[in-house]
Amino acid sequence: PTVAPIANRRPFPGFSGISTAKSIGNSTYHSLQVKAERRVASGLSVLGAYTWSKSLSNADISTGGGGAYLSGIQDYFDLRGSRSPSVFDIRQRLVLAAVYDLPLFQKASHPAARALLGGWRLGVILIEQTGFAAALGGVGDTTGTGVGSRASVVAGQKAELGRGERSRDRWFNTAAFFQTPLGRFGDAAREAIHLPGLNQVDFSAHKDFRLRESHHVQFRAEFFNFFNHVNLGTPGLSLQAPNSFGRITSGSQGAGAVNEARIIQFALKYRF
Repeated sequence: PTVAPIANRRPFPGFSGISTAKSIGNSTYHSLQVKAERRVASGLSVLGAYTWSKSLSNADISTGGGGAYLSGIQDYFDLRGSRSPSVFDIRQRLVLAAVYDLPLFQKASHPAARALLGGWRLGVILIEQTGFAAALGGVGDTTGTGVGSRASVVAGQKAELGRGERSRDRWFNTAAFFQTPLGRFGDAAREAIHLPGLNQVDFSAHKDFRLRESHHVQFRAEFFNFFNHVNLGTPGLSLQAPNSFGRITSGSQGAGAVNEARIIQFALKYRF
C-alpha cells in the first residue's frame, strides 16, 4: 500500500506550503519541593533538597534560524493527542551536601602534626534522580503529510517496566510498540518512555596552609563519581533497529550525568 502524494491532497492546491505562526504550545509543571538545612554544629553543615514533580506539554521546543519553534506534533488538528511528559520531565530528584571540619590533630602537641594533619575539611555531594522522558523514532512519515509519525501501542501493553524488570537488554517493554501502518497517525505518547536516572557521589578534601599573615596555599583533592558507579546511557529508541531497540550499550549519556567513570584531580591555590 502507498499513500497518495501530498500535492494531490492539499486543501489549497495552488500553494506548495503556507507558513503560519500560532500560540498553540502549552505546558504545565507541578512539584513538591522540600529543603532541610543544618548550619555549622560541631563542625558539620548539612543541606538536603528533594523535588517530586511532573512536567507536561503538547510539543517540544527547538531552536534554530534565530528563533524557536515547536516540534514533536504529528497532527495539528489533535494537539491534545500530543500532550505527554516533557523532554525535561524528571519525576524525582534528591541532592544531599555535607561539609565537615575534621577536629583531629587541631590541638596536637607537635607543630608538624598540627600543620600537616590538622584543619582538614571534607565535603560530599550525593545526587539521585530519575531519568528524562524520551521519544521513540524510526517510524517515518506514515500519513504523507511531511510530518514524522509516532509509534503505535499494542493494546493491553505497558511501555514502562517495573524497577525489578528493567535491565540493559530490555530497559522498556519493546513488545508494547509496533510500526504504525500507512495512512494512520501513531497513538504512542510523544515522549513514550523515561531514560535511566543518575546516581553519583562526589567527594572532596581540602586544607589551607598559612605561610604568612596574608599568604595561604590551599590543597584540594576532588573525586567525581567517587564510588565509580555506572550510570546507564540511552537505550535504542528506533523501531527500525530491532537489534538495539530497548537495549543500553553505552554509559552515562543523559539524565544530567557528568562522568562515565571516577575522575580524581588535585589542585593547589596560592592566595595573597
